[in-house]
Amino acid sequence: MASGRPEAYVLIVDDDPLVLDLVTTRLESAGYNVTTAGDAWQEVIQAQALRLGLLITDIQMPGFGSGIDAYKKLRQLSPRLPVVFITGVNPEQAKKTLDDLKDPRVRLVPKPIDFALLRAVIKQLTGIDRPL
Repeated sequence: MASGRPEAYVLIVDDDPLVLDLVTTRLESAGYNVTTAGDAWQEVIQAQALRLGLLITDIQMPGFGSGIDAYKKLRQLSPRLPVVFITGVNPEQAKKTLDDLKDPRVRLVPKPIDFALLRAVIKQLTGIDRPL
């Protein structure tokens, strides 16, 4: 997402294909390069293989682990990667979980996704402001 180099990818991770499709469509329409994963295992593999500028991930997913588990693995590889957690979990519980991480490069957007809020959060984390 920096100028002068090929634009980094936004990785969107959610086990709900409808959420993946909706968020992907909105971000691609805004000009972002997007790739997706359906679980935390795919999230870690893709994040290691691509140059990411932003990670948007669900917190609760079946299989390998949660979005928090994947975040912890990825944070070791990429300590500066901006992360947006999207979740249908109780907002107070999710906020507490994220507060425990004490990471200034993390934000929370509850489901259903408010795209004005997502746009604002992306701008805070990356400095890029594109209408969603």
